[in-house]
Amino acid sequence: MNSSPIKTIILFFAALICLGTLLLCLPCALQEDAEFSVLTNLFTATSAVCVTGLSVVSIGTHFTDFGQIVILCLLQIGGLGYMLVSTGLGILFGKLALKDRKIMQDLFDISSFNDLFKLLEKAILIVLGIELIGAVVMTVGFAKIFPLGKSIYYGIFHSVSAFCNGGFSPFTDSLESFANSSVILYSVVALVVLGSLGFFVLVDIIDNIRGKNIRLTFHSKIILQMTFILIVFGVIAFCVGEFFTLVEQNPVGYVINNSIFQAISSRTAGFNTLPMQGMTTFTAFSIIMLMFIGGGPGSTAGGVKITTLALVFVFIKKVLRDDEYYTLGKKNIEVDIVRKAVLVFILMTVLMTFFILLMLYVEPDIEPLKIIFECVSGFCTVGLSLGITPELSSAGRMLLIAAMFVGRIGAITMLIYMLSRKNSPNSIKYPDDKILIG
Repeated sequence: MNSSPIKTIILFFAALICLGTLLLCLPCALQEDAEFSVLTNLFTATSAVCVTGLSVVSIGTHFTDFGQIVILCLLQIGGLGYMLVSTGLGILFGKLALKDRKIMQDLFDISSFNDLFKLLEKAILIVLGIELIGAVVMTVGFAKIFPLGKSIYYGIFHSVSAFCNGGFSPFTDSLESFANSSVILYSVVALVVLGSLGFFVLVDIIDNIRGKNIRLTFHSKIILQMTFILIVFGVIAFCVGEFFTLVEQNPVGYVINNSIFQAISSRTAGFNTLPMQGMTTFTAFSIIMLMFIGGGPGSTAGGVKITTLALVFVFIKKVLRDDEYYTLGKKNIEVDIVRKAVLVFILMTVLMTFFILLMLYVEPDIEPLKIIFECVSGFCTVGLSLGITPELSSAGRMLLIAAMFVGRIGAITMLIYMLSRKNSPNSIKYPDDKILIG
């Protein structure tokens, strides 16, 4: 029986989470003094597979080297993406029906299904190459502090975690201990940004550098422009909220480096070099906005995706100006694409609000801002926290597990559903009427 792309994606992620949970439940995965908890292992496995980074325990002290390697593997497989991995498996095992193949072709905008396979293969090689370079550079940075063996391990772990926008770190304070290391900071920043662009943008950039295409695609240009705008916005917002507080106790160079790092990491990755609990309300809400937006489609990042946001603005501009066409960057955008983007934006917003309301109900003793921050971070698979993750009740942890899972696969499954839906015109024409707005 042929599997639909939606079923393939959901079953793949669910099976991977179950497998990860079972492996983390093995005695060899836990430290001797670590308390065994199936819920903790399920939470960690879900967070790793969904490349979120939230954790109710410190993975460096709770899990053994075997357990950390399991988390690293879950990060890598989850980070390669629900689109890339599940679609690749469908191709390899021939489980996609002709109708579903057409859906995936429309989704990726390619001329043939063989082209898609080649694209995925090239994307995997590019990802592994980028992670290898990142691991080597960070190994050099860690070697200044740790023995070579440990430095290699930390280099590999953080390279994979950074590119996959996972936010996991074996260190109990994330990367706060390396706030003065420019090598570590900017290596992580570069990997986070590359991971958030999307596999197809990376392939396009590499082909452009190698001279295989004359210019970048319109999609790639929009992703790069929007990424730059959001980075600038994040740096400005972080500096406005934290600069004067930080500069009283730290050199200006330190403040600038960590502001850039935190602004970029906050949108998709979840690493932190500065204590999150001490941030101002303005900074916290700015980070919430960045987490909700996320990265590019087909990337390791979460959120509603920056192209979705761009098309929402296109829709608003068209309505306000009463333009005839939907235009973006001197290009006309198909009406159907804009409508789908607006629908994805609305549905993802509604789903996230639903999880926030439930979490506020089951965790009445925690500050609302911290609840909102935690839910957005989990739903948009970022991994930052204001310190409440270990304090969540069992019900709160289960809700966050569901939020991470739904947030990771929600947008793409909705898009595939809309592509697969048949147009069935309504044969009944009801009377026109009006309602008041505003």
